[in-house]
Amino acid sequence: MVEDGRIPYTKNVAELEAYSRRIARLRRILPVIAIFLVGLLLLAANPDFVPKAGQDAPEGADNRLIIDHPVLNGRGPDGRAYRLTALQGTQKNDGTMAVRDAQMNIAGNDKKPSLSFTANEGIFRSPIDARGAKVELLGDVNVTTGDGYQFLTPHIAINLADAIWHAKGGVRMKGQDSTLRATRLMADENKAIYRFQNIRMRLSPGQQEGR
Repeated sequence: MVEDGRIPYTKNVAELEAYSRRIARLRRILPVIAIFLVGLLLLAANPDFVPKAGQDAPEGADNRLIIDHPVLNGRGPDGRAYRLTALQGTQKNDGTMAVRDAQMNIAGNDKKPSLSFTANEGIFRSPIDARGAKVELLGDVNVTTGDGYQFLTPHIAINLADAIWHAKGGVRMKGQDSTLRATRLMADENKAIYRFQNIRMRLSPGQQEGR
């Protein structure tokens, strides 16, 4: 059996020196760790550092507000009240609102019939400067008048300030005794004038015999 030539006292001294070196290293590292943790706590306590609930996008981003069953009311230049409703709306910071399952009603008066618009989608643009609010209706747009006419078109643009609406993607008008097709329609509600382009009309057989 080979014996260690060092005496036990020498071994204890070596172990104490190694232990002292470890303590010295910890004393240098612990203050750094403590400062780092304190810094994190200060940042977490700062309300400007912690993002608010629902604030996922930067402040300059195009944030959107989801609104269930939005209702927009107003009056046209002729005094007739209008109301735009929808199943759901998404409003941007600039006031523009995209709506789903839209319905718009314009009241009638002694001289003009009422109007009812329905569409799969719509866009309401708030007034800008001197220009009035505008509404666009898209996808299976159905317009029904109080005097019994129906217009079917894929797209309608309505200028609420001028009470003028356009159907530029083709339109079909159905009446009691006829069906009219056209490539475009411009309706001026102020003057009660409807202008069609490239008209094709079909009269029902029963009405032709009575004429």
